[in-house]
Amino acid sequence: MSQKTLPGSSRRDLLRRALAVLFALAAPLIRGRAARANPPTEFWKCTFGDCDPYVYDSSEGAPNPLHPDHPIPPGVSFEDLPNDWICPVCGSGKEMFKRVAEKP
Repeated sequence: MSQKTLPGSSRRDLLRRALAVLFALAAPLIRGRAARANPPTEFWKCTFGDCDPYVYDSSEGAPNPLHPDHPIPPGVSFEDLPNDWICPVCGSGKEMFKRVAEKP
């Protein structure tokens, strides 16, 4: 039984082309997943006057005073913190935090 091939191409060439197309289609997905796996570090400082300035560092995570058994893991952006999360030092809500360029 003979197998038909396209003129000027072999099975190996066809396989290489098919793999190249698959990798080209998968590349944006892989890059997106890598970006989500290593989000940029952000710092948010508590601005309440009596707070011994606490800075939320997204690369370190944080304690969760209202839910001690569920600390905030590293990699969680400030915007993704639970709405009821409070400063572990003074107890202020998220509205008392402002973004800062670097950790003091």
